[in-house]
Order: sequence, then C-alpha cells, then structure tokens
Amino acid sequence: MKKIAFILVLITVVSTILTVNIFAAKIPLRVVVNGSRINFPDAQPFIDENGRTQVPVRFVSEALGADVGWDGKTKTVTIEQGKNKISLVVGKSEYTVNGKTMEMDTTVLLLEDRTFVPVRFVSEGLGANVEWNASIRTVYITTGGAVPTPSPEEGEIRYYDGIAFNPATDVDEFGRMTIEKSQEFLLKMADQLAFVKENGKYYIIGEYPEIPEEFEWSLGIGINLKSGGTRTFAPGTRVPGFDIPREGTFKKDTTGLIEINDVRGIGIVIAVRNKEIKEYLGVLEIAYLMEGTLGDGTTRRANFIPETAKNQRIPYTDTFNFEKMFQW
Repeated sequence: MKKIAFILVLITVVSTILTVNIFAAKIPLRVVVNGSRINFPDAQPFIDENGRTQVPVRFVSEALGADVGWDGKTKTVTIEQGKNKISLVVGKSEYTVNGKTMEMDTTVLLLEDRTFVPVRFVSEGLGANVEWNASIRTVYITTGGAVPTPSPEEGEIRYYDGIAFNPATDVDEFGRMTIEKSQEFLLKMADQLAFVKENGKYYIIGEYPEIPEEFEWSLGIGINLKSGGTRTFAPGTRVPGFDIPREGTFKKDTTGLIEINDVRGIGIVIAVRNKEIKEYLGVLEIAYLMEGTLGDGTTRRANFIPETAKNQRIPYTDTFNFEKMFQW
C-alpha cells in the first residue's frame, strides 16, 4: 500500500503540472502559402504522434498550383505540379518524388474520408520552402526561393546561469527545448531546490535559474502523508496557501499546511516548456521516501523522462545529491 500511495503522489504531481495553467486554449494550427492563410472548412490540420504537421492534402496542394488524384483501390494519392509528381500511399512511410523512392518519419493518414499528408514532405517535394513558427503555431510555405535554415555551426550562443544556449541547435522545429539541453536546465533547477528547517519551521526554498525568454518553468511538489492524502505545491494552484512562484526566488513556509511528523515522502516534477505552445520534451522526476520503499525497492529516485519515450528513463539516482535537497 505504501508503494501504491507514493506512486499516486507522483501521478498527482505530474497531473498538476499538466493542468495548472497549461491547458489554456491553444492557438489553432495555421498554414500560410505565399502569404495567404489556407482555410480548411471541414477537417483541420494537426500534429501527429511523430511530431509532424498533417494537413488535408487537397487544400494545400491546390494552393501550390498542383492537381490531386486518388486511387481508392490502392489508397494512393498523387500530387502533380508541372514536371513534379509525388505519389504517397496511406499507412506507408515510403513515397516517390518524380519516380525516386524516398522515406519520411511518419505516414499518410486516412481519417473520416479525408487524406492527411505531412505538409513538409509534400511541399518540399514540389520545390517549396517550409518554415515552422512555434510561437504562433503556423506553417509558412513559400515558392520561388528558399529561406536558409541555420546550420549547427550558426546561431548566436547565449549563456543563462552558466548554461550555453544556441537557438539554432537547442530548439526543435516545433519550438520545444531539446532533450539534451532540457536536462542541463532541469538539473540546475533541482540543485537550487531544497527542503530545509530553520528556527523550528519547515520551508521549501528554490531559486529558478535564468532561462531563454521564450521558455518558462513548470514545478510540482507533492508531499505524501502517513495519515493519507497528498499536499501539492505548484504555481497557479487555487488551493489557498499551496501556491508557489514560477520564476525568481522563493521561500515557502509550510507551517500549518503540513505536519512534518506525518510526512511519508516527497515527489517532485520539473519541466521547461515553451510559453506559447505549453509543450516540453521531457521532465525531471525526483522521488524521496522517509518511510517505506518505492516500487523498485529503493527509497529515492531521480530520472529524466522523455515525453516521447516514457519507458526509456535517463537515470540520475547515483549522482543526485539527495542529502542537499532533503533536509527535513
């Protein structure tokens, strides 16, 4: 029962991060071709599980001056524009451009009698340039000249609390901080978070590291009680007394909110997310039990959990300074 209770703490903390001020209405996905926004009357574009923007094939293709054909027997869609011809098959990653076989990292989809295609592969197959603006969730497609994308060697390197950050290499095409760079910032934040005792009172103290202006911190702290239940501290929570800031330095007095002798364990989840799209590629999960053990038989754990591969955790348990963080 103790194992189950603490697992529920972590679920509660993750849930808090995902629900407190994160699911505000998102800006709808937009597609703009040569300066004109494409209207989708009955089927809207979306980002698939592979992180690719899928669009109803006909509207964008016709905006690029292409003709669209469909073979229902083979579930093949063809897109022709002058000398260019693209053939794609529903459910397959292989496709052809002017007779040359190519492969993409996603597939063509058939949803509610509409054929959806990954807009980047189709547009580039027709010779167009594709750019993604994560801040306003907009795909820009232009013809007649490509806009160069910065190479890994390009871009301006900036430093935030000693961490080097290059927008050309440390942000993916959807505006999310990369997994590798996220880990640096999250471990820095964890190093500046602690549970301390001063003058007979128990505090949660923290100092958020500086991060690039397009990003913000998400932090959830769940305290599991021996008597049952969980007390969750998070930015924006509506529970009186349990709100903590999202930036800067804080010192949260937990007196009257929890009884220290009733604490069984503490669960923490930290993430760095894009302010506009509220998305991230992974979280740092920290678990510490004062009584009992976790599901793996240990009393403490620190893992980075990639959002795209939750079963492939990156462990930090052996190197993490639990004694510095947990002083209650």
